[in-house]
Amino acid sequence: MRSAAVGEILIQKANCPLSDEAELHAVITDARAAAAARNVLLVGDAWRTVRLLASAARCTLQAGRGDFALPLITTAFDLCPEPFRRLASLQVEKEMVEGCALVRPILTAAKSEGDGRDVPAVVCTALMVWHGALASTASTSSCPRGFFRFSHVAGEILTELAMDISTLDKLAECWLYNTLAFADRSKNTKAAAFYLLEELQDEIQIPELRERSEWGLVCSAGRNACVRVGLHGPKVVAKWDRLCMNLYAEGCALLHASQEKVQRHASGAMSILRKSFAMEKTCYLIDFRRPLQMSSQEATLLRDAAASTDICIPREDFTLIRVACFLKHFSGIKGCNSSVSFPFDSVSSVVSIAQRHRYADIAIELIRTGSAPSLGNGSLLPWGTELEGLINGAVEGNGEDVECAPRERVSTHVHFGVPNPLLHEIAQGWRATDVLRILASSQTLEDLLPVGLTMIRGDGTIGHQLLQDKIAPSFVIDGLSRLIVRLVDEGDLPLARCFLPLVVGICERMPSQANLLVTLHAIAAFAQGCHYDDADGYWTAVTNVLLPVLLPRSSGMSPPYRQTKSVVAGRTFSSRRRVFDTFCGNSYPREEVHSHCQLQVLLTSDHESVKLSRSSSVEGITVWEKVLPVGRALLEMVARMHEIEAQNRRHLEATLYNKEVSVLGKEKREAPSDATGAFSNSEVERQSRKARAEWWEQRHAFDSAVQKVVEKLQSDDCFGCWRVAMCGDLSPSCLLELKRVAAQLLHDIGAPAHHIMDVTLILAGLPFLGMRCCAGGKLLFSPSHGSAKGTCASCDELLCNLSEALEIELLKHGIAASSTGLLSALRGACLCTLATICKAMSVTCESELGHIDLFSFSRSSLYLVLDNELHGLPLEGMDVLLAGNVARVPTSTFISNSKAESLGICDGGVYCAIDPAGDMPKTSKRLLPVCRRSGWKTITHSVPCGRLMHELYSYRAKAYVYVGHGKGERFLHRGELYEQFPDPDEFPAVFLMGCSSAYMEGGASYDSYGMPYAFLHAGCPLFLGCLWHVTDGEIDRLTKRLLLLLAGESVDDGDGASLPPPRTVGEALALARRACKLPFLTGCAAVLYGTNLSLERSVDG
Repeated sequence: MRSAAVGEILIQKANCPLSDEAELHAVITDARAAAAARNVLLVGDAWRTVRLLASAARCTLQAGRGDFALPLITTAFDLCPEPFRRLASLQVEKEMVEGCALVRPILTAAKSEGDGRDVPAVVCTALMVWHGALASTASTSSCPRGFFRFSHVAGEILTELAMDISTLDKLAECWLYNTLAFADRSKNTKAAAFYLLEELQDEIQIPELRERSEWGLVCSAGRNACVRVGLHGPKVVAKWDRLCMNLYAEGCALLHASQEKVQRHASGAMSILRKSFAMEKTCYLIDFRRPLQMSSQEATLLRDAAASTDICIPREDFTLIRVACFLKHFSGIKGCNSSVSFPFDSVSSVVSIAQRHRYADIAIELIRTGSAPSLGNGSLLPWGTELEGLINGAVEGNGEDVECAPRERVSTHVHFGVPNPLLHEIAQGWRATDVLRILASSQTLEDLLPVGLTMIRGDGTIGHQLLQDKIAPSFVIDGLSRLIVRLVDEGDLPLARCFLPLVVGICERMPSQANLLVTLHAIAAFAQGCHYDDADGYWTAVTNVLLPVLLPRSSGMSPPYRQTKSVVAGRTFSSRRRVFDTFCGNSYPREEVHSHCQLQVLLTSDHESVKLSRSSSVEGITVWEKVLPVGRALLEMVARMHEIEAQNRRHLEATLYNKEVSVLGKEKREAPSDATGAFSNSEVERQSRKARAEWWEQRHAFDSAVQKVVEKLQSDDCFGCWRVAMCGDLSPSCLLELKRVAAQLLHDIGAPAHHIMDVTLILAGLPFLGMRCCAGGKLLFSPSHGSAKGTCASCDELLCNLSEALEIELLKHGIAASSTGLLSALRGACLCTLATICKAMSVTCESELGHIDLFSFSRSSLYLVLDNELHGLPLEGMDVLLAGNVARVPTSTFISNSKAESLGICDGGVYCAIDPAGDMPKTSKRLLPVCRRSGWKTITHSVPCGRLMHELYSYRAKAYVYVGHGKGERFLHRGELYEQFPDPDEFPAVFLMGCSSAYMEGGASYDSYGMPYAFLHAGCPLFLGCLWHVTDGEIDRLTKRLLLLLAGESVDDGDGASLPPPRTVGEALALARRACKLPFLTGCAAVLYGTNLSLERSVDG
């Protein structure tokens, strides 16, 4: 048999696959021999050997024998003519080379030889076969870095050599198929994905991912078009989808494992939170500063847990999912007919986890590149651009663009006889997405408080929607934490505490470092608000531990309450009203307000002094201000009153206990025999009288203690002569005349003119200068007697005393200098002052000798704006306030915004709840006859719990009178009052005649908190209650006389004479105090808050 010629075997096998290694060896040997011998069959075509080998390799590869195709194609490149043989080293290159730079000089050389027309097709075919052979022979041991380096260079060369778009499409499809096939065979999905992501960096916006640099692949942007062009055809798309799904599944598994790890590490911290807040409620607490069930050691553990990265999923654990979503998103951009998508529930869960750890950029990225919800899928509240907006708003945190469509003006009294809605009821009608937008972005109390209250007070609809959503709870916990901080800043600690349990609950359910930090930030802010008035040191210890987690204050935040307390009164009351005004429209001061004056009494920030600021409704009387160095003295009186009240309460509790014991003992004692009965009864009666005497002795001792406090307040150690600032204004003409007298006096004694307001104020209160009168006391004087010495000894003495007292005060305060004619000038000024006052009197009380009682002058109402630490002082017991035209108000603007002016209950409209608990039979016996009158509704032994507000409105009550234990919160809770839309038109005046019903809790870092402000906030025009504990008999006497006076009846003063009819509720209260056996302990306990309403009299009266 004839032996085959050189090159003949190569030609024979060029179009059929090789089946064994012998054929492979023969073909390669023949090809090399032909190339070496320049066989005649191959003469004239230097590339023919390369073409034939590439053809054989392609056929072999298509037959599934990539292991044979690979040596064939590498041999083909080895046999290429120079300089094309340089391509043979591509597979063994250790560094990335630029394919374009490599192939261009080769093409130039080929064209110079006249062979350039066919070379691109030969090279492209050979490269594709080579690329496919490498992919088909890949295994788990293959080096992905080397393959992808080769793939990149090959892609660049193919992009450069393709003669037209059609050719490039075919080459790119094959190239991409081979690349994806390598990922399948090598089981290295991650490496392939990062390589493809690198190739696409100029096509889509790619985030900085750590793994990209780890693979060492730096591709030249835009030079390899194979990825962008090759993604078409069902086989390629299927492999692309498989790559994405495998990568996504791998990423989900990694993320799930990380999440479980976080759960394990966070379990200890979550247990502490759960235990600490297990008993916490979302309702208002009277003792809102009571410690949490969390020690400072446990707070330290929580702080350390929040500082640990063990409860935070690293950003890199999201990488595989992110890359998978990018690649999947790219296939969607290219319009590929993909049949696979990531489950929306899974993608949304990943977004939820990213947002839980506050990776906002990752969350937004996945929203854009992940799956869209299927039609009708309502499992999430927001998605897409809406959710992106929420996340961006939460990150920026300025809240400037937050708009809530339902924020419309609330109409009050749509149905008369029905109370105004509560704040959370308004927000309850909003869409859940509107609520979520506010929680995500807003920084203002006006926005956050309504939605926050809806979360804890609403019917659960919105709360359930938000908390059951995957992503929303992260926004909710952030928003509520901001709300708590805002409330603490406003001094509203009671309300701030209401939101802590919900914040902690969300953190427990969704533990993460970010959520724990947000939770601890809220707890730390609350603790910091409490620690300034921390008696036992608990809150101070917690604050010191959690101080590192407190975020720095932004420049746009309002200053904390403690920084404004010495200059702003009633900040919390004003801020709450501002929230409601957002819905109801702003309250504008009335043009005409009844004649009144107002005195602010505020402690300075160092508590060393007290600032008095007095304003008057009289035109021409400017604001008067004075700083007195008596802050510590006042606080000592506050502490003394706390001490007296504590002793008073213990005494009353002991009395109640002894009564119970005696009753129980009586039930158990056997009946005495006839022989011993008389003696036993006599002894019991004697012991009873002794006990009663001792009891009253102690009560009088408490009364004397309160009296000493009042005397201390009047003394020079406290207010001294400046207590006259608490006198109500005289008539406008009288005040202006006294101002003229003061100016003349300053001129006569050579004193500086800037003291004119000081002297005017002293002259207006001249009758109280140097005097310490008591209730019912009189100070008689006649101007005609005073003008001529010797006419009336008592008038001369009074004028002399007042002149000397005025001299002492002017010298003491540096207004006047001592001189020989000073006393004479002062006597003249005093006489002129008293004559002016007497002339301007509208009501005179003349004696038989024509004297006038200087204490009976008609004065306007005085409104006290007190520092929140001074509410417990018995200021109404001071001589200047005994006439009763005084009330306490929360803010300096309260009266100017108040609508109420009068109270008329003579003809009915009073709703009385007398002894609703049914355990005060004596009270019922004393007061029911007074209350059961025409037009008054009186109930006893029962009150409709939870419906009292509706009862008051349906009855159209003008006044609500409660006589029973405590504050009556069992029937009308302060929480309902604080959260009701203010109703100044229909809300009744309130008289809570129970123990400590007017008690106000207040401190250095939180505002006054109690039933008076709760009722005033709800629109109550006037509140009357007790500052401390009182006995039923005493307060019943006061209440009985008060109700009779308010009803317009004639009341005996106890000495047979009738009391003068009061013009205001304050005057009626002052007259009612005289009925008490303990004028200071009981009388000073009853105080008035709100507007001192004038009393309307019936037509018959």
